[in-house]
Amino acid sequence: MPKKTLLVTLTVAVEASDEELASGLSELAQVERSLTRAVNAALEQPRPLGWQTVRSSELDPASSNCGRCTRCGGWVTDRDRPEPLDGLGNGARVDGQLLCDEHLPEGHRWAF
Repeated sequence: MPKKTLLVTLTVAVEASDEELASGLSELAQVERSLTRAVNAALEQPRPLGWQTVRSSELDPASSNCGRCTRCGGWVTDRDRPEPLDGLGNGARVDGQLLCDEHLPEGHRWAF
């Protein structure tokens, strides 16, 4: 039976201060290494086909479509704006406030 190739995407938001990022091994780098080891162990191969590394990028509300829910503080992407970030929770703006899917008004198209 031929094998199938599956795409598995893992997204984790990790907060690190400028000081942590400036010092050698930041919290983010530690998380990246832990995730890489865990995924490789779960797949039972040192480097499965197509596996590169866990990649990280900064969540920056000023330059990308992301922010924190006004009510709970969870990271979300505004699904009503261009270029939503895959991996973040669904959110939208209501009366100027960015809200996650759990805090959007009932009946809102992104509320669940």
